[in-house]
Amino acid sequence: MRALNQLLEQLGGRILWQMPSFGQPLGGEKLDEIIAIWYPSHKAFLKLREMPGSTENFKLRGMCVEYAVLHRCPGDMFL
Repeated sequence: MRALNQLLEQLGGRILWQMPSFGQPLGGEKLDEIIAIWYPSHKAFLKLREMPGSTENFKLRGMCVEYAVLHRCPGDMFL
């Protein structure tokens, strides 16, 4: 998470909340946790892969995360 936190700091983003997932009534996605991240703009969100340190972040993520889904939601509803 340190690599992700460094990237978010560069982009001006932050983790709003992070919690475990204990299942779902429908669907078959195997999720261990859900993380809500706020970005200052859609452009900042898209720039995530281009930032210094992103290669290391995604390498580490690939080593410990088997399956991940990213959803873009309206951020103004949470601030």
